[in-house]
Amino acid sequence: MNGQLAVAIVWHMHQPYYRHPQTSEVVLPWVRLHAAKDYLHMARLLHEFPNVKVNFTLVPALHDQLEEVARGEDDADARLTLRSGDGGLSVDDRLHLLRRFFSISHQRVVHRIPDYARLHNLRMAAGDRPDLLSSSYFRDLAAWFNLAWIDPELLTIDDRLVRLRDRGRNFSRDDLQYILSRHRNMASGVVRLYHRLQKAGQIEVVTVPAYHPILPLIIDSDVARHSDPNAVLPQPPFRWPEDAAAHVDDAVRQYEQVFDHKPTGLWPAEGAVSPEAADIIAKRGIRWFATDEGILANSIGAQIWRDDVGALTDPALLYRPYRLANGMSVIFRDRELSDRIGFAYGHMNPADAVGEMIARLARARDRLSDGGGPYLASIILDGENAWEGYSNNGNEFLRALYGALNADQRFVTVRVSEFLEQNPAQVELPRLHSGSWIDANYRVWIGEEGHLRAWNLLGRTRAFAAEQWGALGEMPANVARALMVAQGSDWFWWYSSRNSSPEDLVFDELFRANLEVVWWWGGTEPPAELRQPLTAPQVAPVGGAMLPGRTE
Repeated sequence: MNGQLAVAIVWHMHQPYYRHPQTSEVVLPWVRLHAAKDYLHMARLLHEFPNVKVNFTLVPALHDQLEEVARGEDDADARLTLRSGDGGLSVDDRLHLLRRFFSISHQRVVHRIPDYARLHNLRMAAGDRPDLLSSSYFRDLAAWFNLAWIDPELLTIDDRLVRLRDRGRNFSRDDLQYILSRHRNMASGVVRLYHRLQKAGQIEVVTVPAYHPILPLIIDSDVARHSDPNAVLPQPPFRWPEDAAAHVDDAVRQYEQVFDHKPTGLWPAEGAVSPEAADIIAKRGIRWFATDEGILANSIGAQIWRDDVGALTDPALLYRPYRLANGMSVIFRDRELSDRIGFAYGHMNPADAVGEMIARLARARDRLSDGGGPYLASIILDGENAWEGYSNNGNEFLRALYGALNADQRFVTVRVSEFLEQNPAQVELPRLHSGSWIDANYRVWIGEEGHLRAWNLLGRTRAFAAEQWGALGEMPANVARALMVAQGSDWFWWYSSRNSSPEDLVFDELFRANLEVVWWWGGTEPPAELRQPLTAPQVAPVGGAMLPGRTE
């Protein structure tokens, strides 16, 4: 290929809905903390590369929570941070601080900050005796946890934060209040900055179904058998296509309110697709969606091969948009390059990592014929948790990546909708495989005994709501939202035997609480099964790092 290869980078920004439907408490802090560390910083970095174009997803449930943080609606850990400044901590408060407030990479963050590392060493020495640690210890711990979750470069912009960082200890309540106020300020800037960059033509904001559900499973849970014949599935099947449509409708409606026009592209949560899901998306006027190369391989009955250095041997298969019979376009992510950013390049020197990535792209580009196309290399991955594995929050890697793509005339970065408008898909996909971006199936979210309990309770609650109120749109707003929140992918992710977290019981409680509230609104006692955890607790090692959210 003699011309430029278009490269679409899509950073997926997502958190589940953390507000407890019965207490209204925000039970986990990850939206606030990722706003301070990732959401704002990722967009601000693009100011240094005005010719680089990037795509971001913004899940509606995340947008709503960012707005709540910006309005000053504190999560439980923010309130505990301030309580530590008052010195009035209970034993349970102190234990919670010791469990939660080292929840960031120890290798990349905790052990590289002498004052934070000192606190960790004292915590290890105290073991399970929080009474051995002073009130000033817990104030300092609260301060460092919240400081460490600010992108290190954003941290240097604010003179007061710089002074606090340099002082390192003996923090006051006023110091803690100020740190939290900066978190809120960063959260308030995220959507405004995305809006401005999209209007300027540098980024595209891609929508996602409202509460991040696995659309094909919401339409018909039996679809899981297409890729996993032995899956243990709910009976009767969970079959609520109107709910899947509502998730997309809400996403389109919110996007139009925020960005002044309808979205043209959509990332289906977890890259999970099916022909039925594609039709629902198409009927909402969305022109393209993205998913994984495994879906393409299964759709066309071909392998995606790579050579000994990891470059695609037949890149024309993967590096092009496809057209569905319903008129929509589909792009498929390069799993190898996407996963190397997510899981491998953080362990390499940034220049070496980017050099390897560019070499793989270049070799694939050279194998493309001039007469084909349009060609598009799609790199799509989690834009939040990946940077936990990088030094300096991935800043050196990102600068090296954007700089290399900007300087190398063999490549051009693009916004997906703009590219497809100028270069419509020429090849029709004969069929669309049903699966997700993990192994081209749905096994992470359905098919095991642990999943079955959750899906059966979700189905039973959804049927009860239909009997009480009729269609989803006729239900009280709190009921409809609780049902849609409970349909989110994250709860089922943590019910999988593949995944565990120190917060398993918190996720389980949120899932069950959203179902319980539907029964209470209907004037009926919830099923007894909803009163007991559906999962066993995962005990974190003493002093061990507890990863926030999840890495997709």
